Amino acid sequence: MINKYSKLPIPEDTAWERKTWRKYVHWRIRYFIDGVHNIIRWIPTIYHDRDWDDHFITKMLQKKIEHQREYLVKHNRHMNIANDNYWMTVVLNLIELEHEEFYGCEYMDYYSTDPKDFLSDKMVVDNLNDYINKYPLTKRRVIRENKGTNFTDKRKLAFYMSGYRQRKCRQLMFEILKQKSQSWWD
Repeated sequence: MINKYSKLPIPEDTAWERKTWRKYVHWRIRYFIDGVHNIIRWIPTIYHDRDWDDHFITKMLQKKIEHQREYLVKHNRHMNIANDNYWMTVVLNLIELEHEEFYGCEYMDYYSTDPKDFLSDKMVVDNLNDYINKYPLTKRRVIRENKGTNFTDKRKLAFYMSGYRQRKCRQLMFEILKQKSQSWWD
């Protein structure tokens, strides 16, 4: 199941206006407390981290953006926070779609084979035309990029289209990071 992120509510006041214990404590003590807090909140993510593939790299990135978005919105110290909140939420949702391979598997919702004989090519439900017609631009681009490939089989075309859409998801995620992440600071 895909985790859907929504924008965080932006508080009416800013961190400059709030009275907290942090203003009265020496900076070294605050630094130490922040460090311990950071270690504690990263422990579950680090515990589940593995060095197998890019999924775990983007999982760390996802967690970092979650923490940063929460901090920036909570403190609300600059005028562009609504825009940053929006774009960070978009990236978090794209990372989630990437992890779930949503676009890569989407075409499978449009057909199914005989569940008794999974090696069979016998189609029980075939709505691949609906999937292919749903994304005409993707179809044209896939055919143009794969000249010489015979797409008489609808499943093959749908498979290539879904792979193309999954790559676009990843490209969009990193393009937004490239263009917007420089402004995500307090």
